[in-house]
Amino acid sequence: MSSNNVSEEILELINHGDNNRVAFRRHTGGPNLLSKILSSFANASGGKLIIGVGDEGKIYGCKKDSVVETFNKAKEKLTPCPKMLIEFVELEKKQIAIISIDKTEKIVASSLGVFKRADHSDEIMPTEEISEKILNTTADDFKSTVNEMAQQITQLTISLEDTVKRYQEKNKLSRKIIEWVACGIIGIVLSMTINFLIG
Repeated sequence: MSSNNVSEEILELINHGDNNRVAFRRHTGGPNLLSKILSSFANASGGKLIIGVGDEGKIYGCKKDSVVETFNKAKEKLTPCPKMLIEFVELEKKQIAIISIDKTEKIVASSLGVFKRADHSDEIMPTEEISEKILNTTADDFKSTVNEMAQQITQLTISLEDTVKRYQEKNKLSRKIIEWVACGIIGIVLSMTINFLIG
């Protein structure tokens, strides 16, 4: 597809606004937040994340090298990593990043937990959906274990969300330290759990 066609497609998406298959972000938000957004698309119907465009459709642009670096770090925080493609187009003489994310059959966990795209936002994936998705790719012998572990995954995700919200009022350094520690612990537990269930 030519760059003109891609630019036209992106302008059309911007005109239609945010939905369950398209999200706009002015910035990446860092590897942890980006991994959460990417996983939420993969766990739902797939879609496109457009970086350098605000919710209101205003084109701000982005720094290509910075976005690529953050994208690569975010991919390392996904278990398993879904199929994705990153492209850059120029709109209004500014670089825009488009990340296309494929839908996956297996659950994709991010460093912040397990999420899915719903109601134009990234929602915590309910225990029942985690169970159902895992059971579709897991032998019958593991059903009871899967249900129990799915509840634990959801609870870990909720706990992490609560922790991050609780410390949002604190200074930036404290918030960053808490986020790094929490993400590290939750990420390790989720990675081990998901790998055990689908590996």
